[in-house]
Amino acid sequence: MSTSSKKTLTCTLSEAGERRLLRAALASEFLAEVLAIPAVNGMRAVSAEGAAAMLACIAEQLDGVVKETSTMKGERHEHN
Repeated sequence: MSTSSKKTLTCTLSEAGERRLLRAALASEFLAEVLAIPAVNGMRAVSAEGAAAMLACIAEQLDGVVKETSTMKGERHEHN
């Protein structure tokens, strides 16, 4: 595809999308810290169910960001 025929797609987040993305980033960073501390200190185990629940929450936040962005662009993305 030549440079002149390429489309430039812009993506703008709404305020709600920005908040969701920031929340997901903070939760991901927190989870990484929580999972790293026991391994470094040889301390207690971390609940696999709790970690899975946290990851599911992060996934929901990121899905919301995609939906917010798609809505602003006038598109609709179906989630399989």
